[in-house]
Amino acid sequence: MKKIISFLFIFTVFFPTIAFARVTPSDIHKDKVEVFEAILAKIPDANKRAQVEKADQMLYDINQLICSKFDGEVAKLTGILEELKSRAGVNETVVAYGQGDTPLDSAAYWVNWAQEAVAYQKIADYTPLISATNFINPLISEQAQLKADLRGLAGKIIKAKGEVAKAIKYVQ
Repeated sequence: MKKIISFLFIFTVFFPTIAFARVTPSDIHKDKVEVFEAILAKIPDANKRAQVEKADQMLYDINQLICSKFDGEVAKLTGILEELKSRAGVNETVVAYGQGDTPLDSAAYWVNWAQEAVAYQKIADYTPLISATNFINPLISEQAQLKADLRGLAGKIIKAKGEVAKAIKYVQ
């Protein structure tokens, strides 16, 4: 019995099994786009195919446009927060799980949270899962999902603005 266990151990060490690579969000997006393009090619009407391509591109463009505006808002909040910290003589803020010792700490946490939310939204994928016969409903579904996600993101930025407002009152 010991010989079998020893043999298996040595065999595993010298002949390891194949390790599978991890699947990244980029891989998932590429696969989704490949499926989308393959099904898009099966749509017989060139006009409808062009409209579906245009709608897909519009979803992407709208997301990027609004995210760039939100980036500007978060950059303003960051600038305001940095100015508040310099006026208050604070060199760094330390926050754990959104609970800081001061409103400046809390505001720093929520502004960082908003920055991360905008970055995450920028890479969100709204490529519709169409079929050759049904492409309207998936487009409407992705449009509704984009709208809901952008509303959620706006709420996060509003939360960060509220925390910065509290920090302004604290410093004054």
